[in-house]
Amino acid sequence: MYESILKVATGDPEFEFKTRSTPYPPTYELRRRTATSDAGSVIFFAAIAYSIVITVTISYLVVERITQLKHVQVITGMRLTSYWIANFIFDALKLYVTIITTIVLFNIFDQHYESATYVFILFPFGIMPFTYVMSFLFTADSAA
Repeated sequence: MYESILKVATGDPEFEFKTRSTPYPPTYELRRRTATSDAGSVIFFAAIAYSIVITVTISYLVVERITQLKHVQVITGMRLTSYWIANFIFDALKLYVTIITTIVLFNIFDQHYESATYVFILFPFGIMPFTYVMSFLFTADSAA
């Protein structure tokens, strides 16, 4: 439209002009937001995966308490320390399957979150005791 106006105004039917748009280079803030959004999606999907594993664990603990399975094992001669240590090791192993998968996927996609790797490795030692304690708040496994 502007070109047509200028052709009439200058009286030159061959008049033309071209525009060129050169964007500015990305700013530090834009690069930071891009990197943060990638980490945010990783955190979101990891949180879903880990919450599912913890849900299965707490559900099993509630069912075990309701059916008094531990009581039956204690009556048959099992020590409580052996019971809880075996339970903790098995639950931690279930969680480490997810942790190892997460770390392998980080390496496959060249996402180098070294501090997150340390957090993931230590995660079972914090969440498992918390899960065991919180299981006493529930009376039905569907609510846990």
